[in-house]
Amino acid sequence: MKKLTAALCAVLLVFCMFVPGAAAAGPALGATRAYCIIDADTGLVLAQQNMNEELHPASITKVMTLGLACEKAQGNWEDTKLTVSHEDVYSLAGTDSSHIALLEGEEVPLTDALYATQMASANDGANLLAEYFGGGTIADGVEKMNAKVKELGLAHTHFSNPHGISDEDHYTSCYDMAQILRWALEQPGFEQVFTRNEMYTMDPTNIQPVTRYFSQQDKLRIGSSRYHITSVKGSKLGYTNTARYSYACLAEQNGVRLICVTMQSELSTDKYNDVRTLLDYAFSTFTGYTDLPARGVTAQLPVMGGGGSLGTVTVSDPGVRLLLADGLTAEDVDVALELPETYLLGTEPEVYAVYTVKDGTKQEKTSVRVEAEVTGLAQLLDGSTGVELEAAKAVKPKSRVLWLLGISLGSTAAAAAVTIVVVRLLAKRKKRRAGRR
Repeated sequence: MKKLTAALCAVLLVFCMFVPGAAAAGPALGATRAYCIIDADTGLVLAQQNMNEELHPASITKVMTLGLACEKAQGNWEDTKLTVSHEDVYSLAGTDSSHIALLEGEEVPLTDALYATQMASANDGANLLAEYFGGGTIADGVEKMNAKVKELGLAHTHFSNPHGISDEDHYTSCYDMAQILRWALEQPGFEQVFTRNEMYTMDPTNIQPVTRYFSQQDKLRIGSSRYHITSVKGSKLGYTNTARYSYACLAEQNGVRLICVTMQSELSTDKYNDVRTLLDYAFSTFTGYTDLPARGVTAQLPVMGGGGSLGTVTVSDPGVRLLLADGLTAEDVDVALELPETYLLGTEPEVYAVYTVKDGTKQEKTSVRVEAEVTGLAQLLDGSTGVELEAAKAVKPKSRVLWLLGISLGSTAAAAAVTIVVVRLLAKRKKRRAGRR
């Protein structure tokens, strides 16, 4: 029964989030092929159009590139220098792509490479970063990009380069890119780079005597532009002849943080006008967060360890804070639990509460998963200390004294080790949950 419930929850989640052509909330755009607006805190889809269609992303690809570089650096940028390889420069020959004229053998501070890739949309900078987080070649970096796609559970993305030059095997969707940006914003220093408005100065290097200057090019963030929108805090632009215009941004107004991604706008003006339309709609429709208390939805999860069953723990919905459209309440949200068949001690329990917005007219009918609460584990461990498992009976030593001593020492050590591991896992989950709220 539990297996069936989990399967039904998974099917519901996939149906709500990934079926093309499902009824959509939000504006219908004509000059822009696809868009997706999500809550930056939970990843909940608020409005969309063709959000799962696989399209060429152009330079919004660099959101993943920058995110992986920031993840590897963990905020330690100052003493890191990268050496420009032959491939960084000459793999771009004949592409007529954006660059900052890096030279083979040039030693570039990581900080400069990050800002060049974000603000100047430097393809040679993206190549350099891919080598950095890939630990070798550009291809190694691209492999890491696709590994992260898999880790994030995204179904409509594959990268063939770190910069976004159009290629048949290089594609993403608005939904996937919105979730990639949400992940990237959690990496140390990424938001600082992504939201910088001031001009950036790159000092001369070991073989380049010229000072370089970078400024961001998004007219939505330039105060003197007629397209300026104060809510847009950070963004990445993209363009190729094949992809047309793409856009990814973080916007914030009155405490509400949104991520908006658009793809395949025909003209640059279409991109700016349509993003304005989307953000005006979103901030007028979603004006505040709603706290949903725990509903008391529970299930029993069998626990395995030491070669046998230890009993069960209780899994329950923890409650959640969701961005709901004005007029919707907690009654418009369903909750179900998503569980594995068993929980193996020493691993992190994959247990989730799935919250589904039911409306579909005021707000996209879709779901979000949050980590569920697990209770009764400490008591289960205490009750299992010193208990002989069935699996141990078949391998009793001939000497009863040695057997008793071995069981006693082994049980104590195993219980202590398992307790330490579990406490650390639960603390980690609690810290992660607190950081997301």
